[in-house]
Amino acid sequence: MDMKPIRIFLDSSVIIAGLASSKGGSREILNLAELRVVVPIVSEEVVKEVIRNVEKKLPQTLPHYYQLFRSLPFVMVEPSESHFKTAAKLINLHDAKILAAAISTKIDWLISLDKHFLDMKTENLEFKIGSPGDFLCSGDLRPESK
Repeated sequence: MDMKPIRIFLDSSVIIAGLASSKGGSREILNLAELRVVVPIVSEEVVKEVIRNVEKKLPQTLPHYYQLFRSLPFVMVEPSESHFKTAAKLINLHDAKILAAAISTKIDWLISLDKHFLDMKTENLEFKIGSPGDFLCSGDLRPESK
């Protein structure tokens, strides 16, 4: 049975955790993206955060990071000013850049390890927000859930 790929916006924390460990939910998310089970969506802001943090905290993973971005089917999106204004009403200004990018495209999930996102009220959003574990345990990957 064919299933429509799930569109997920990845926060930098998930990408970094997936690079840093060969196990865990974040790595599993990257594996699902590589298998084209999910469509991984990022923004320029996410990419900048990943590069900055990887160079500072995990320089040994830089070659893996570059390989990842060459091999995974990342979709890049950029938020509009109106999406940023909407996001800024829901979360701090730094994270609003990320949330605005997620709002600007049709996604099913925003996946993050950041407490600011995980503690958000989401009733006004058209997508779910959760950790890699929340997503993996949600049942959304089962064909009958779509």
